[in-house]
Amino acid sequence: MPFDGITIRALCQELNPLLNGARIDKIFQPEKDDLVLSVRTVKSGSLRLMLSANSRWARLHIDSIKKPNPTKPPAFCMLLRKYLEGGKIQEIKQVDFERIIHIDIEALDDFREWKIKRLICEFMGRHSNIILVNPENNLIIDAIKKYGHDRSSHREVLPGKEYVSPPQQGKLNPLQASYEDFVQLMWKQGSNNTLANSFFQVFSGISPFSSGEFCWSAGLDPLLPVDQCGELEFSRLFHHSRTVLQNIEQAKLHPVAIYSNLQPLEFAPYPILSLNESGYKSLNFSSINEACDRYYNDSLKMIRLESMKVNLSRNIKIRLDKAYKKHFFQEGDLAKAYEKLKYKEWGEMLTAYAFKFQKGDKTAIIEDFYQGEEVEIPLDPRYTPIQNAQKYFKIYNKSRNAIRHLKQLLASNQEEIDYLESIIVLIAQAETPEIVEEIREELEKQGYVKEHTQRARKELLKSQPRRFLSSDGLEILVGRNNQQNDFLSLKQAERQDLWLHSSKIPGTHVIIKLPKMISSINDVPDHSLEEAADLAAYFSKAKEADKVPVDYTFRSNVRKPSGAKPGMVIYDNYWTIIANPRSENVSRLLAENEFQSLPKI
Repeated sequence: MPFDGITIRALCQELNPLLNGARIDKIFQPEKDDLVLSVRTVKSGSLRLMLSANSRWARLHIDSIKKPNPTKPPAFCMLLRKYLEGGKIQEIKQVDFERIIHIDIEALDDFREWKIKRLICEFMGRHSNIILVNPENNLIIDAIKKYGHDRSSHREVLPGKEYVSPPQQGKLNPLQASYEDFVQLMWKQGSNNTLANSFFQVFSGISPFSSGEFCWSAGLDPLLPVDQCGELEFSRLFHHSRTVLQNIEQAKLHPVAIYSNLQPLEFAPYPILSLNESGYKSLNFSSINEACDRYYNDSLKMIRLESMKVNLSRNIKIRLDKAYKKHFFQEGDLAKAYEKLKYKEWGEMLTAYAFKFQKGDKTAIIEDFYQGEEVEIPLDPRYTPIQNAQKYFKIYNKSRNAIRHLKQLLASNQEEIDYLESIIVLIAQAETPEIVEEIREELEKQGYVKEHTQRARKELLKSQPRRFLSSDGLEILVGRNNQQNDFLSLKQAERQDLWLHSSKIPGTHVIIKLPKMISSINDVPDHSLEEAADLAAYFSKAKEADKVPVDYTFRSNVRKPSGAKPGMVIYDNYWTIIANPRSENVSRLLAENEFQSLPKI
C-alpha cells in the first residue's frame, strides 16, 4: 500500500503525542534518501524516527531496526545536525489530507535563542522529498533532493528559495467534503471510469488500493462503471468511507498487514477485507506505527533477499557452467581414450605377423584373429613392424592410464556438479537473508566465493530446519542448506528415524521423527510417508513436476564418505516412492508452516 493520506493521518494521530517534547540526540543518514532522528522521550525512552524520501519506499515511522551508517555523514545530514540536534519536537501534523507532514522542531540558533525549524516531508513517489524550512520567512535552508526550474516549472527546491507546496490536484478533502460535492465530481469522471478509480480521482490522500478497499468493504464492485451507479452506490460509498476516516480521525484504529508466502502485500489502519481468501494471512497490530514498521522492514528485507539470491546464484551458475563444460571435454577425452584401447590388439597382431611386413610399409592388412575379419593397420614407414607394434602398445598403456584418471576426474567433477546444483536449489528456496548468508558462508569455506571482508566477527545466528507436523502427528524436518542437511541427517536424527531425498535429483534432506516403537518400514504411517515424500519433492529441483521419485530409508543406512562436500551422503537398503510436489499435502503443510513463520506480534 502506498504511504497515502489515510496512513499519514493515522500515524500523526499516534506520533504527535508520543514524540511531543522529544529531544533530538543525533541525526543519521544511512541511505541517500533516508534520515533517522534518534530521539529521547519521557515515556518511551530512546526511539529512532525514520524519514525516507525514497522514490519507492517513502515513509515515516518509528524504526525498530538499527541501520548501518556511512563513516562520513553526507552534507545534508551534517546541516541537519547543525540546526536540529539538541532541539525538541513541538508538533507532527499532516497538511490537510495530503501526503505531506510538517515536523516543527524548536532548537537553539547561532545566537543561542530558541527558534522553530520545520522539516517538511513530502511522500509523493519519485517526487518525495525532505526539506528544511525556516517558518519565519518560509525560506528553504536545504533539502535532501535539490532541483531548479530545469526539472520543475512549478517550483524550485534550492537553499534560499521560498518554499512552495507541490501543485494542487483539485481534489476534495475526504473529511470535509459534502455529499453533494462528492456526487457532482463523481459524475464528472467519465462513463469509462470505474467506481474505485473515480473515488480515487475525487478525494485527496486516497490511494488506488484504499479506494478499491472502500468499495469492497461497502459491498460494492470496485470495477463497476461509474455511469451505472446511482444514489444507492454513491451514498453507500460516501458514508462508509466517511465513517472509516472519522474513526481514524478519532484514533480508533485497527491496523493490519496482509502477507502471502511470507511476502508483505498491504497494510492499513483499518481492516482489509478484499484480501481475506485462502493464501493470505492477516496480522493485527496494536498501532499503525508497528504495522508500518513491520511492513516496510519486511518488504525491504524481501528485496534484499532477492538481491542476495540473484547475486549468489549468478556466481554459482558461472561455476556450474564451467563444470559442465569441463565434464563435456572430459567425456570427449574418455571416448578418445577408449577408442585407442584397440591398439593393444593391433600391437599383438603386428607382433604375430611381423614376418609378413618390413620397414617402409605404410599399412598392414592382417586377418583379425579376434574378430575373424581383415583389418588395415597404419604403419610408420620409418620403423619396423615390431617397432610399430611397440608404439601401439605404448599408446594403449597411456590410454588405459588416461581412462583410469579421466574416470576419477569425471567422478570428482560430477560430484561438484551435483553439489552446485543442490546449492542453486537451496538458494532458490531460501526465505530470509540470514539463510542465504549461511549458504554463502558454506561456499566461502568450500572456496567457491570470496570471503566477506566486512562480515561481523561474531558467528551467524544459525537457522533451524523447517518443521512440519504430519496428519498423523509426526514431526517432519526439512533442511535449509547443506551444512544444516549434514547436521540434520547425521547428528540430529536418530538411527530409527526415516530419511528421504529426491532420487538422483538435487534437493534437501527430509527426516520423519519416528517413535522408538517403530522398527519396521511397514509400521511407518502411510499418510506421513506420503506427506514427507511430497515435501522432499517440493524442496528439490523437480518441484514443478507432477511426479518425482523420492528415495527413503532409515537414518541408520545413511552415511557420509570421507572428504565429501557438505550435504553429500550415500545410502543403501532404500525404497522409492513417487511423490507429487504440487499435491494438497504440500499446500496444507506450507500454509501451516507459513503461519508459524510469520512475524510474531
